[in-house]
Amino acid sequence: MKKDPNYLAAVEKAIADKYGKNTVQDFRSQWTEGREKEYLKQLREARTKRDKKKRKNISSNRTCSTCKTYSFSSRDDLYMNRFECCYLCYRDFVQNEEERWTKGWRPGTEHLSNALRRRKNGNRFGDS
Repeated sequence: MKKDPNYLAAVEKAIADKYGKNTVQDFRSQWTEGREKEYLKQLREARTKRDKKKRKNISSNRTCSTCKTYSFSSRDDLYMNRFECCYLCYRDFVQNEEERWTKGWRPGTEHLSNALRRRKNGNRFGDS
């Protein structure tokens, strides 16, 4: 398909008549070194703002919503993102019960207290 320069010129003129001359003007014709510096500065500021927000979201998602323990472990990342709990809560409450967990079930205070006590004593299976 060959482009007709007369047709393109007519379309450009119609757009300029309807919306103004600036709508059909190439933005590079007004571009200066000062505008370039300002644009790059705005990009840096936007990136910095986005990165700060990203870091804030990551750091605020480090506390287990079930046992309220702050996690420094990278092992917990998967469980925090998927189940909103740490690995130990996943192991104690979610594992083999994912369907119940995703439907909203959470351990009661007594059940949670027993699990935390077992963890503290180093007894994984609840045997005395």
